Amino acid sequence: TKFRVTRDKQWYQRRVRARCEELALQPRGTRGESGGQTGHTYDISNKHRLGYSEVQLVQTMIDGVNKLYEEDVELQKKMFEFPTIQSTHSLVAKHVTKEKWDKLCKHTTSTAGFTLAKAIACAVQFDNQHCGIYAGDWDSYKDFADVFDPIIQEYHGIKA
Repeated sequence: TKFRVTRDKQWYQRRVRARCEELALQPRGTRGESGGQTGHTYDISNKHRLGYSEVQLVQTMIDGVNKLYEEDVELQKKMFEFPTIQSTHSLVAKHVTKEKWDKLCKHTTSTAGFTLAKAIACAVQFDNQHCGIYAGDWDSYKDFADVFDPIIQEYHGIKA
């Protein structure tokens, strides 16, 4: 019995392996146990295959997949909450307001699928950033201009 789940690579690497182990499941590539994967899609199957009845294995799979789904839904909700910026004296802390966050947090750039959360990740994670923002692609500058423009202007001492 197996179930296919599509998730971004970071989420898989950080969360799925450990969580599947706890749920008696095994994440694998889409080409079999050791055959690698296609894109960001992984197969999830039972970790145990021998010594259990088919009913037990199917129930383990159902319970595990339902739990992974519930946890994923909760993680997705948190993705759009206004972040706690650890670099409190950074330009990000000054210019990423709740209003700007709410306006831009669900947007992804068309070139690389970059988000505002990814752009400000270093200011959110570390307490020693001066600017605290990075553009993931050219579109970041125009798509997140409400944030990038004032930061760039202040950093370079430019008056708009």
